[in-house]
Amino acid sequence: MAINLSNSSFFISETNAKLLPQSIAEVAFVGRSNVGKSSVINSICKIKNLARTSKTPGRTRAINVFTPARGRWIVDLPGYGFARVTDNEKKVWKEMIETYITSRKTLKMIYILIDSFVGPTELDFMMMDWVRELKIPFKIISNKTDKVKNLNLEELKCKICEVCNVSEQDIYCVSAKKQTGFGILINDIGNLLIK
Repeated sequence: MAINLSNSSFFISETNAKLLPQSIAEVAFVGRSNVGKSSVINSICKIKNLARTSKTPGRTRAINVFTPARGRWIVDLPGYGFARVTDNEKKVWKEMIETYITSRKTLKMIYILIDSFVGPTELDFMMMDWVRELKIPFKIISNKTDKVKNLNLEELKCKICEVCNVSEQDIYCVSAKKQTGFGILINDIGNLLIK
């Protein structure tokens, strides 16, 4: 039986990935600043203010871990790209994300968030290429579908599929604002965390 994500609570916030304790299984969320990672995590867990959200890019400044069950983690990583922070802070974040991704043996999946309206950016493609190189499995969450005029989900998936070179079953189109498209994604995460 899948892990019930609505039992999630905040577990730990850490800026040094090497200091994180061991987990049984974990999934991580990464994406550019202000793409809505925290909002998506709140929607997945069905808990309004579990992950702190902000209109200001760069709100998540540490590796934030939430746990729906002992040893099972949902990880919110700092955003990459545009954020109202110093270049030095951006460098620290980059190292934090890289260290986390390359050092976690129990990392089951990376969910790369993109903006449905903007589409994948150069930084998103760089992230995809990098995790492919590391042979770490990833899926794409296309958030903010509510911003797409005359939305055709199949067309949107098809387009993402082509430009990102991923299969359609590895793409989730959601709207954290409207709370739509989360069913299959919640199932996917719940099943991954059981392993």
